[in-house]
Amino acid sequence: MRKLSVAARARKKAALDKKKQPASKKGKAGTLPPLNPVQAVLRAASFAARKHHGQTRADNQTPYFSHVARVTLILSHVFGCDDEEILTAALLHDTIEDTSTDYDEVAELFGERVADYVVTLTKNGMLPKQEREEEYAERLAGAPEAVKIAKMADLYDNLSDRVHSPKLRKTAATAEKLLAMFDETLQSRLGRSAHAKLSVLLEEVKALQLVETGPGDPAVGHD
Repeated sequence: MRKLSVAARARKKAALDKKKQPASKKGKAGTLPPLNPVQAVLRAASFAARKHHGQTRADNQTPYFSHVARVTLILSHVFGCDDEEILTAALLHDTIEDTSTDYDEVAELFGERVADYVVTLTKNGMLPKQEREEEYAERLAGAPEAVKIAKMADLYDNLSDRVHSPKLRKTAATAEKLLAMFDETLQSRLGRSAHAKLSVLLEEVKALQLVETGPGDPAVGHD
């Protein structure tokens, strides 16, 4: 029998070894394989951009995705958050409330903890408005600290984005209410830092309101 050259034997061994390797798996029930943390954040950005496609902010011009992107940037660059699950949830925080996305879809792609964060940040559209706002505030009061930090970033962006907007007064009232609610519950350095930075912005906004409208115009409503 003709002997194989060294190179040929090496090629044959490599081919056999490849056959022995198990096929790559998608995961349970056809789900995607686990992502490393950075990939999860990047996938969430693309997912949210697709889901919010065609939606705009109140000016009817700015793509809605800019809001969730800004909230995530605030978490990272203003609050100093590097927790990928909180950043991922921030990018997705309006997908269940404002698009056709459901809990199962988020859980399948990003994990149950992220999906739990997102659903906690979602208002229940089946309830009447007043009851919806009360239930939402109660849910946030008992939420994990990660959710409270994400909500403070959401409020920080809305306050920043609504200067000179009729919605600013309602947003400021909501921020003041939630800051008071969260004050005694935040234990981490990140949570306390986020609370402090949102509080500073709120005071700046309240000062601006006094300049623009005078001290006699009360703040009302919910965001």
